[in-house]
Amino acid sequence: MAHSVTPASVRCLLALGLGVCALGSAAQPVPAASPASAVPRSGVATVVAGILGYTRWPSEGSAVRLCTLGRSPAVDELLSAPSLGTPQRRVAVQALSSPAQASAACDAVYVAGAGGPAARESLRGLAGQPVLLLGEGADFCSDGGMFCLEPAGGATRFGANLDAIARSGLRVNPLVLRIARGGRS
Repeated sequence: MAHSVTPASVRCLLALGLGVCALGSAAQPVPAASPASAVPRSGVATVVAGILGYTRWPSEGSAVRLCTLGRSPAVDELLSAPSLGTPQRRVAVQALSSPAQASAACDAVYVAGAGGPAARESLRGLAGQPVLLLGEGADFCSDGGMFCLEPAGGATRFGANLDAIARSGLRVNPLVLRIARGGRS
């Protein structure tokens, strides 16, 4: 039996994988659809897990090393999340004390406090490398980050810097980029 796939159904399938649903410019939580994502996550952890799940690195491994820089409620959420990965690809989360450690120790970096000099330093040092750069606030994408997350009232919206993603050599599913609010570049 053939199934027709509409843009709306593709967005809903992707939303189930990401744990968010884009309605206009806002994202709303969606219940988990698979046993791998049955562990409840909220806001930022759900969006980060979805973005990681739809990103491919030049040298794919069975685990993704997600590092955090800075302190914020979102960083605390990521560090305490029971599982951000899937059975096929584990996600190990660790806090870094210095941006200089990121290029050797991380496949992805979540930066808190995007307006600070440490955040800008980490972005400059990782530009063009296959390291997924996620951070807080619209300024993060403007400063060279790839995905900028904005938690708002229980939901987390996000934007994307297409130029930074293209320069990194990472492959991000185009549907994730469509969901990204505004597709910043």
